[in-house]
Amino acid sequence: MLLHSNLERIQLPLLEAADVQLYLKREDLIHPLYGGNKIRKLKYNVMQCVKERKSGLLTCGGAYSNHILATAAYAKEQGLKIKALIRGEELLIENPTLKDAAALGMEFVFVSREVYRSIRENPKLAFEASDSSSKEFYFVPEGGTNAFAVEGVAELVQEIDVPFDYITTPCGTGGTFGGLMKGIKDLDCKLLVFSALKNGDYIIDEVAALLKEDFDRSKLALFTSDYVFGGYGKVKPELVDFVKDFEQQTGILLDPVYNGKMMFGLLDKIANGYFKKGSVIVALHTGGVQAWRGFGSIELKT
Repeated sequence: MLLHSNLERIQLPLLEAADVQLYLKREDLIHPLYGGNKIRKLKYNVMQCVKERKSGLLTCGGAYSNHILATAAYAKEQGLKIKALIRGEELLIENPTLKDAAALGMEFVFVSREVYRSIRENPKLAFEASDSSSKEFYFVPEGGTNAFAVEGVAELVQEIDVPFDYITTPCGTGGTFGGLMKGIKDLDCKLLVFSALKNGDYIIDEVAALLKEDFDRSKLALFTSDYVFGGYGKVKPELVDFVKDFEQQTGILLDPVYNGKMMFGLLDKIANGYFKKGSVIVALHTGGVQAWRGFGSIELKT
């Protein structure tokens, strides 16, 4: 599969005043349903599933997960069966994300947070919890993050056709973080990571374990959990106002869970002189704007 996303220069008075160039890599435009970093993560996982002659994908996630919807769409396109373990109560099936995934053929098994946690610690339990055969289903972990995901994400660095000093991404499970670190391994640039999780620093160790010899701590200029706005999946009025303003100025809608928080943090760092004049930054728009549907009382321009 050939993937490619455009690089779009962001024009804002703040950037001009700081003499910093900012480009947004529009991963969100790759596909209307699985656009973003999720398809990068799924690419080699699906190839492995086919190589192992399995007929379906088994995965897990939250009720409003971008990964769940993207995996449902991609599995249908590839002619694979798809089943997902969903953290939470069965009543959540009424939400728009799961409705769309169900329409694409995804089958759900709802599990408690305790069971879900045990699956994260021991993925083999996913087959037991979902009454699925490992001979039939290939397991893709939460967020799609594993060694195959790293390979898929690393490829996007080759598409960037401007010299850059920094590349930045939001972070949940760490797959995109790991993929970018591998992708820039031989380049003269640094990585900035904006965690979507409170106290998310433990992700650094998880990515180090995932990358092994490809992990280079010196390439990581910044890992911060300072812009989570209350925690994963939470928003505050300040963030909503920022996303609305950013869309008004650029025409680009950011999601509330990952990219909105990353961009808020990145522009805050620029405003406070974190980057020297003349710096060129590439930021990833990892998709996921469908997540706004989980915040029904908030009105955004679409």
